[in-house]
Amino acid sequence: MSAPNSAATSPRGLIKLPVAVSIYKIPLLVLGTVFAGWQLQVHFQLLSRHTGVVAATVSLSLLVCLMLRWRSRLRRIHAQLEHYASRMGVPLPVESRGDPLARLESRLQRFSEEVIAETSALEYQAQHDGLTSLPNRSLLLERLEAALHQARTQYRSLALFIMDLDRFKEVNDTLGHHVGDRLLQQVGRRLESVLGDMDTVARLGGDEFALLLPGADRQRSQAVCRRILAVMERPIRIDEIRLRAGISIGVVLYPDHGADATLLMRTADIAMYEAKRKQQGYAFYRPSDDIQAISRLGLSADLGDAVANNELKLEYQPMVDVKTGRIFCAEALVRWCHPTIGQIPPEDFIPLAEQTGAIRPLTLWVIDRALEQVKHWANAGLHLCISINMSVRCLQDRGLPAQVQALVDRHHVDPANVVLEITESAIMSDPMTARRVMRRLSNIGFHLSIDDFGTGYSSLAYLKQLPVDEIKIDKSFVSQMDQDENDAVIVRATIDLAHNLGMKVVAEGVESTDVWDLLEMLGCDTAQGYLIRPPLAGKALADWISSSEWHREYWTPSPALETETV
Repeated sequence: MSAPNSAATSPRGLIKLPVAVSIYKIPLLVLGTVFAGWQLQVHFQLLSRHTGVVAATVSLSLLVCLMLRWRSRLRRIHAQLEHYASRMGVPLPVESRGDPLARLESRLQRFSEEVIAETSALEYQAQHDGLTSLPNRSLLLERLEAALHQARTQYRSLALFIMDLDRFKEVNDTLGHHVGDRLLQQVGRRLESVLGDMDTVARLGGDEFALLLPGADRQRSQAVCRRILAVMERPIRIDEIRLRAGISIGVVLYPDHGADATLLMRTADIAMYEAKRKQQGYAFYRPSDDIQAISRLGLSADLGDAVANNELKLEYQPMVDVKTGRIFCAEALVRWCHPTIGQIPPEDFIPLAEQTGAIRPLTLWVIDRALEQVKHWANAGLHLCISINMSVRCLQDRGLPAQVQALVDRHHVDPANVVLEITESAIMSDPMTARRVMRRLSNIGFHLSIDDFGTGYSSLAYLKQLPVDEIKIDKSFVSQMDQDENDAVIVRATIDLAHNLGMKVVAEGVESTDVWDLLEMLGCDTAQGYLIRPPLAGKALADWISSSEWHREYWTPSPALETETV
């Protein structure tokens, strides 16, 4: 028993025991390591699973957010699309269930189709006249530029017409705008009927049309003008009304009259006004017409300055009572002596004043000076009425009566001593406004006279509705009535009808004793003309009436006539 104990306690034994223990620990260490590794693996797997869950959760959350944002964006796109569609009046398909992208695509496609159609319609409207469906000024200029380019490259000519209807405003004002519109439509169709395949007819605005003839020379232009005048000569029927639309045509040629579109348009317009002025149907442009047009523009500015600077003057032509031979009235006639051109006839500058708008200040100037002259005559013991011409433009001005009354009040002249002469054309150009203005003038106390009667379109049946006191028979019927039986018949009928309507009659253009005798026999009330006296300045007329020279130098007066003379 002592041996084992001694061996175990020996130093060698002490050494072997730790070794044996270490040997036995190796499997344990291995097992521990394996177990630890397994545990680590398990931990890593658990960690990996947890990370995957977190990642999946994050991804799912992001996906949900993106889907919600995408859906919100789609709704905003639909809302914006509906807003723009509503503003443009475009009907969109109603949203339905299904693929939202497919729905959006369908609505976008419908919207784009409507926008393209709307754009095409707007482009057409921008280049065509809404009433006649003809090309408008913009499209005409575009085609004119293209035709000019082609003419330059191919060394060809072209023609441009500017056309304007004659007296269209009277149709519009008398029969109504609806009749005027239908007349313009008929005119457009007739102009299209004379066109070739390459030609263009356009409506520039109002009653103004244009015609572009690529390749046309002077000979072809003349032929087209004749065809236009021929088709326009045929009456146009609108409902139960038959109208004849006269037209004036101005013609220019490339390269003879200009090389660019702006110049050709301007010169064609000048030629058209020349054709209208001469009443010859059509006219080719001439450089002298341009000079006259420039001169007219300069005169319009000079006329305004002449009115403002008091450079005009008035002359007065006496009017005689046919029964008594008494001079009781004088017509005020405006005269203009231009500082460089000299004397300009009223028939030249009055239409110019009407075209440029200077007629209103000119008329007020004439009334002011005429009333001032009446006051001077009255202060000198000469009591005469004054007759003053009114323009078309003035009769369309509703503020005219108040302005005229202010002048009468300023000069302290009785309105009953003032006769306002109004032409037939002034009344018929705008009958409703003319009637209002004339009634206001009559209510103030002015006498109203219809000037140049017989040259317009009115009738005594219409004039009886107006507050008219007298009519003046145009001198074209009076001056030759002793030689032309038809003129005498017209004058006699006019006098009889006027008297039956309670109006007095003034005969203009009395230049011979034979005419005077006929008027006296027909019962005419008043005579005016060179037989009695040409127009005189205010003081000269007063001196002539006050002297013994005024008595009938061309007919034998009776003593009673001289005693009744003022």
